Amino acid sequence: MDTDRIAQRALELVATPSVTGDEHAAIDLVASWLQPVADEVDQWVTPMAELEADLAYPGREVERETVPVVAARIAGSRPGPTMVLTGHVDTVPVGDMQQWARDPSGEIDGDILFGRGAADMKAGLVVAVEAFAALGANRDFAGEVRLVAVPGEEDGGTGTLAAIRRGWGGDYVIITEPTSAGGALQIVVAHGGALTFSIGVEGRSAHAATRRLGESALDHYWTVHQALRRLESELNEAEADPTMAALGLPYPTTAGIVRGGVWASNVMEHLTAEVRVGVTIHETIAQAEERFERTLREAIAGDSWLDEHPPHIERTGAAFGSSRIDPAHPLVTTVQATAAELTATTPPAIGVPYGCDMALWIGEGKAATIVFGPGDVSHAHAVDERVSLQEAADVGRILVEATRRILR
Repeated sequence: MDTDRIAQRALELVATPSVTGDEHAAIDLVASWLQPVADEVDQWVTPMAELEADLAYPGREVERETVPVVAARIAGSRPGPTMVLTGHVDTVPVGDMQQWARDPSGEIDGDILFGRGAADMKAGLVVAVEAFAALGANRDFAGEVRLVAVPGEEDGGTGTLAAIRRGWGGDYVIITEPTSAGGALQIVVAHGGALTFSIGVEGRSAHAATRRLGESALDHYWTVHQALRRLESELNEAEADPTMAALGLPYPTTAGIVRGGVWASNVMEHLTAEVRVGVTIHETIAQAEERFERTLREAIAGDSWLDEHPPHIERTGAAFGSSRIDPAHPLVTTVQATAAELTATTPPAIGVPYGCDMALWIGEGKAATIVFGPGDVSHAHAVDERVSLQEAADVGRILVEATRRILR
């Protein structure tokens, strides 16, 4: 691994704004790195309307008309399977600039790269490109290696769906999202998913001075909220998979936005809550949607007001599926063994409580998939987001050697 080039390219990519929905410049930059080293580079734009008509369409959080993707391939010296190295270029917004002590458009201090997207996941994508180039320089492997850079991961996975539908899948996929913790590399083999629901609760308006003549939507939402907490506990306590159960709360339920009322002197007549709920590794998105609405209505049944005025429950926004790979799968064990030889530490196989593109690569791409990359997810989306450049280089070396072994 050329550590200086990793640092320079990661800094350049961080400096290229690519908030979800506006990723064209970042995709162009990655394409410019792939052109000199690939046998084929395919850069295209998929109309959003085409993806919206797909049965696997994951939804989205931002309005957009197109989805730009770049993919490339290099062929080995003989026939064999296909390995895909992949990552996303999009980031969440910077947020309040006053809270940043470092430049969110990128700066390097010693071994650390700071900036929005440094950990999630521009450094990871850069080392995937570097590993791809290194494999192209010595093609003593079977099959093919592909590099796929996508947008739209932060709002559901539209870029990955576009890549799969265009035929850029493979037998094995490594997503270089951040998976380290406390400076130690880890491999994600299971992850939960997430759905967003809008829950509308009705009340009855009255003057605040005659509160008892009204029905507060806030009071009745509190009944719903307590039911959500009970359902969250039941769902998590039932999880038997050790990689997910070890998280303690693999499928959290969170009311992120609550809006209600029209006047301080009125009893609140309507309230809307935007709620994020988990998708377990044992269910599809459709099953999770049905399960959530059914169990919530069952949990609040018997409340006289809510029986007469049932809450309006509607799924909104993006949908992140869940997925899992056997921790004993050769893809997992090969990366573990390679990391142990190159870094003297074996990355544990873990589960995580958040959604990512792994679900689409497994569910729609039918590929054995893991998540393994530099950076700690606790720094993702955070103020002064950061990543270790040495850790990034270590991941790059592991990707090259593990890919050679898998394609042997």
